[in-house]
Amino acid sequence: MIPVDPKPTKCHDCNAEPGEQHDGGCDVERCSVCGGQWISCGCEGHDPLFARWTGFWPGHLEAVALGMDLNTLYESGVYKLFFIKPDPI
Repeated sequence: MIPVDPKPTKCHDCNAEPGEQHDGGCDVERCSVCGGQWISCGCEGHDPLFARWTGFWPGHLEAVALGMDLNTLYESGVYKLFFIKPDPI
């Protein structure tokens, strides 16, 4: 099992506190439209509140819960289930 640091931290890139939006240009922020890295995707309609910093590296807690490592989470495409904001019904 992958260990989890029980204490949330600030974003290492933009210094956002847990629960806060990332600052513009942060390389950690995930895109809420495609699930990729927001700084390099260029998608329209991104919701920065949905992609706010949780205090943990994006996907880490999800990977731990699923019993996989972070690389497998991304390589399998499973990360999209967590990072893409669902369309309103």
